[in-house]
Amino acid sequence: MRARAAACLLAAALAAGCAARRADPAVEVRRALAERLAARGDWGAAFEAADALVREDPADRRARLLRAQALRHGGALAEAEADLDRVLRADAGDAAAHGELALVCEETRRPEEALRHHREAARLDPESARAANNLGFALLARGRPAEAVPILEAALQRHPADARLRNNLGFAYAAGGDFTRAARQFALGGTPAQARHNLGVAYERGQNLERAYDLYLEAAKLDTGLHLPRTNLVHVARQLGRPLPPEAAGAGELTRGAP
Repeated sequence: MRARAAACLLAAALAAGCAARRADPAVEVRRALAERLAARGDWGAAFEAADALVREDPADRRARLLRAQALRHGGALAEAEADLDRVLRADAGDAAAHGELALVCEETRRPEEALRHHREAARLDPESARAANNLGFALLARGRPAEAVPILEAALQRHPADARLRNNLGFAYAAGGDFTRAARQFALGGTPAQARHNLGVAYERGQNLERAYDLYLEAAKLDTGLHLPRTNLVHVARQLGRPLPPEAAGAGELTRGAP
């Protein structure tokens, strides 16, 4: 009995010690700093901060997930996947890890595996706008807009101000042939110039180059600082055999916005 009681006390002490380490204020501050660095896209600094935390405590799943994100953004996909696999072995219900692994699978051209992880991330965290958006976009990219629409619509009920959800829903409507509803979503998802540009992209995807040309031209006139409408205008004008309008001046060397 004494031995058993001693073992229980030891286990309790160890558990308390682990909890104390997880709640260490200094570690929480450092982890929060790494998360802020990631949020602003400073992936090199985020990697250094997360890597230091993982080296100190290999069981720190949040830090390991952050490190995996930084590795993915740095192009180290195999290392990122190894970190994510380890997180999911420890907790198969980690929605963020599934979502990040889905992106790694997309980049390594494993579409079915990517879609499976997108679905799991959205299932595990139904409140996540990011997970719903990524799943909807993945379905749309695979030519399945009818499946994407209800996912994006449901997510917008919870996150009505999310511009990414609105714009992807607009593209999903347009892919299904409903350009009126698409235009409405684009109008709610950005500035008037951005809305016209996105609608132009949708029409170009639908092979209506005349309408795409007009919309790109309108967008270029509304906001001369946006380069994508001008670049896409150049591309469509050349396909149509039209002379380049003044609004397309200087756009020839800019990066083409993929339709």
